[in-house]
Amino acid sequence: MFLENYPLSKVTSLGVGGPADFFLQPTSTNDVARAQRFAIERELPLTIIGYGTNLLVRDGGIRGVVLQIAHPFAEAKVEGMILTAQAGCLLSSLSKLALHRHLSGLEFAVGIPGGLGGATFMNAGAYGGEVGPLIRSIQFVRDGQLGTWSRDEFYFSYRSSRLQSEAEGAIVTQVELELKPGAPRDILQRMNDFQNQRRSKQPLEYPSAGSTFKRPPGYYVGPLIEQAGLKGLRMGGAQVSTKHAGFITRIGEAKARDFLDLIAKIQDTILQEFGVALEPEIRILGED
Repeated sequence: MFLENYPLSKVTSLGVGGPADFFLQPTSTNDVARAQRFAIERELPLTIIGYGTNLLVRDGGIRGVVLQIAHPFAEAKVEGMILTAQAGCLLSSLSKLALHRHLSGLEFAVGIPGGLGGATFMNAGAYGGEVGPLIRSIQFVRDGQLGTWSRDEFYFSYRSSRLQSEAEGAIVTQVELELKPGAPRDILQRMNDFQNQRRSKQPLEYPSAGSTFKRPPGYYVGPLIEQAGLKGLRMGGAQVSTKHAGFITRIGEAKARDFLDLIAKIQDTILQEFGVALEPEIRILGED
């Protein structure tokens, strides 16, 4: 059932990070429930990841059980204006499914590389759109049992949601999204516009974990880092992108420590020069 000492560098977009003690890709809700019970019964920590596109795993890896909810757990259907999808569905694929069914609301997600579970966990968004406002209901597993939250029970904010509360211990397994009818030509035009913006501004030619920092109120991260003279700064195999300073890319061989050191350098510099505290948008997990 589980793979032991599995290298998490294989399942993160940055391609760095140490091993998981126990690793599993579930194919069903029952797999998720069994894995959670396994961890609870053995008093092991349980970590949930998606496609690893917004994740930095430290070089020592992650203790306990790592559950990757990804492509083996990725079925979706559309009934009327409701798109129901398992947590392993790619956001980009769901946006194209919505287009095919003449539904609007997911255009912003066409270029987001992660899955629906992770997007719900962090209320992912781009170009003025977010996942949170589209959610009609969520199915989850908690304490090895299936549960449901309605729209009114699921709260979210900028890059945050109820799922991030450690007290909840809930693993999202399925999400219902409520979309709106739209003209396919208009939907496709918006999707193409967003893709063109993404390709022109983001360093897609190098591995990254997306935007490194959350946007602080009243500021934009990229210009702050540029004004501080940090654009292009490199530590080991990690570099502040020369295309968009809000991204840190992997240049050749790298360790997680390279990224952690560069993140700390940026945070210290921006705090000293502008009095702005930058908070990572990427998830940083594991031990050194």
